[in-house]
Amino acid sequence: MTYRTKVFALLLLLVVVANGLLAYADYNDSDRLLRQEIHYKVRSIAYSTAAVMDPVAITSIRTPADQNSPAYANILKILLQVRDANRRGDTYVQRMFTLTVSSRDPKALQYGVETTDNIVYTRQVGDIYRIDGIPVSVGLEDLMPKNAITYYAGYRYDTAYGPVYDHSGKLVAAVGVVDIEPRYGLLPLLRPHVLITFAISLLFALILGAVLSRRVTKPLYELRKIIDAIAGGDFNAIVPHFRNDQFAEIATSLKAMETGLRERDTIRSAFSGYISRQVLDAVLTAGGTAALKGERRRITVLFADIRGFTTLSETMPPEDVVELLSEFFDRMVEVILRNQGTIDKFLGDGMMVIFGAPGADPYQEEHAVKAALEMQEELRMLCEKWQSQGRHPFRMGIGINSGNAIVGNIGSKEHMEYTAIGDTVNLASRLESESKTVGVEILVSEYTHEGARPLFKWKEAGVLHVKGREESVHAYSVEGLDDLRRTSPESAAEGHAK
Repeated sequence: MTYRTKVFALLLLLVVVANGLLAYADYNDSDRLLRQEIHYKVRSIAYSTAAVMDPVAITSIRTPADQNSPAYANILKILLQVRDANRRGDTYVQRMFTLTVSSRDPKALQYGVETTDNIVYTRQVGDIYRIDGIPVSVGLEDLMPKNAITYYAGYRYDTAYGPVYDHSGKLVAAVGVVDIEPRYGLLPLLRPHVLITFAISLLFALILGAVLSRRVTKPLYELRKIIDAIAGGDFNAIVPHFRNDQFAEIATSLKAMETGLRERDTIRSAFSGYISRQVLDAVLTAGGTAALKGERRRITVLFADIRGFTTLSETMPPEDVVELLSEFFDRMVEVILRNQGTIDKFLGDGMMVIFGAPGADPYQEEHAVKAALEMQEELRMLCEKWQSQGRHPFRMGIGINSGNAIVGNIGSKEHMEYTAIGDTVNLASRLESESKTVGVEILVSEYTHEGARPLFKWKEAGVLHVKGREESVHAYSVEGLDDLRRTSPESAAEGHAK
């Protein structure tokens, strides 16, 4: 479903729901007014009929034997005439009857004359007046304002009462009128009005929805074409001009995005072959090489080198050497990037890696040592694979050191290189060389050991006097993760605190 169709459907749904609610409210209000009007008519019939009744004749009908009296016949004739005259489309009187105070119970009312032609509602003179099977235990005065509503077989019955006074003004009887409303309420009377109104609103909604959905979605489709073009690498796509509204603001932002992406693409194309992914991302995020200016900061440096690779490569075809190194570096780079390292440079059959730059890393020592362990594990798996293929396996030495260094863009105007320089870097390189002499795979300085100590299992490698450095360094070899603290480097912060 297209966006235009969704907008059209939403507008249509809103109109339908709104009109449905209005129709429902209109129906309820009209239903209430019609019911009220019907009740007023029923009450008017009751009052007007009661006004012409002879109070003496009504009160004289007390027992079933009185049904044969002239008074009963006269009252029945009047009630039948009134009933039949009010059986019309707007009002349908189902039955009429008279009520007097019961001779057996002064708190109850009893039937007098009854006009019903339905055996279900046939009542004898003297029967107690009931509503829904419950005797009406109120006086005539209290009965007058009441409006009895009953339901039976899907019909609604509206009952009203008219007072009958004697010559002294005393209330002595009542005339009851029962009007039956149409089955299922008054909906058949209201349906034409509701349906016509709803049909007109729906037609209006169809026209308005089609026009508005087109006006709303047309600019979005134009903007989408531009975005698709930019996503495909066309940074010269022409952004259309819109009126001074939200779409104009979006177009302005789109132009700015197009310009920025063009600049980022130019930088990425020019430098992707010279600097690592992290460095390139830092340049693009900061908007230029200013993000890589030289600064002094604490970093952890890792040097890795293949042992005896020069001798090994002399016995292999150049193609095999390149293929082997490519596979080796692919695995190592994946491990380094996974542990937040920045590849500074490749050194033939080795590499220099920085942790803690260009982005700050408070757990750089742990990340560096963990990366070294994973690199050795990856190499072991590679060697097993190469041996199964008849190739020669090899070993790798790693040296790690932490400390302050100058980090940033270093070089000339013609060639700049993001790297680190200083004694920290030199010591890491020397430790890598000394790892072969000490006979370990990973050799770590005391400065890195101090920062990564809680997470790993260590073994002292002694005090080393490395070439080109007057001060000696206490070195350690790492043998793996501490089983009791096998968790992420960040959780080792507790160990630092301790």
